[in-house]
Amino acid sequence: MYESLKGVALHFLKVSAEPPEEPVGTHESVVVFRASPKYLTYLLIPMWFSLAGAAFGLGVFEVAAVVAVWRQGWAWLAVVICAFAVALFVVKAVSFYVVTRLNYELRWYIVTDRSLRIREGVWLVREVTLTFANVQNLNITQGPLQRYLGISDLIVDTAGGGTGGAHGAEGMTSHHGVLRGIENAAEVRDRIQNLLRAYRAAGLGDPEEKRLAAEAAPAAEAGLAEALRGLRDEAKALRVAFRA
Repeated sequence: MYESLKGVALHFLKVSAEPPEEPVGTHESVVVFRASPKYLTYLLIPMWFSLAGAAFGLGVFEVAAVVAVWRQGWAWLAVVICAFAVALFVVKAVSFYVVTRLNYELRWYIVTDRSLRIREGVWLVREVTLTFANVQNLNITQGPLQRYLGISDLIVDTAGGGTGGAHGAEGMTSHHGVLRGIENAAEVRDRIQNLLRAYRAAGLGDPEEKRLAAEAAPAAEAGLAEALRGLRDEAKALRVAFRA
């Protein structure tokens, strides 16, 4: 049943179940990380509490409405109210479950030897690509419920993205990405750090920075040559002055 509802939801929301394209890097280095199945539990727990609150509120309303119409002798209306309330709750519960599970399943973390790409979301799809040329900080955060389930969030900050911290799990920007709900956060962090070291040891950098440096090099060389010629001329003038 879930697969059928999933197909309907994907069609309605215009969301693809396929992983995003690989970010910049060699194909052989591509590694795909997924959120832990425990992350689905982490998402479902508040959903169940929300539904329990909704069921309680709906039950109180239903009892009050049924008692009111029953006293008026409208037994048929009481039955209609009960059926409508139950149907409304079932639709809400099923919708919440499908969207929450899709939020877990449509979460992708793709790492290459040069960059990282993260895609998440169902209602609002967010995708961010972070190049290793700009990565500055890797931080692991873990709340009480995450500790109980054995999962963590790995926060990746780049130049201009701040230093992470408690606010880091709020969302993603072009300077900030979060690998949510992973079991092996320390292992993933160490892997990315090793890739960063290899990337920087190889002398790789941001293509735009390389282009600007290449464009500036001729001008810098010309300025140096002019300065050297000036020093040469001054040295010649000094020699002539001493001989005189």
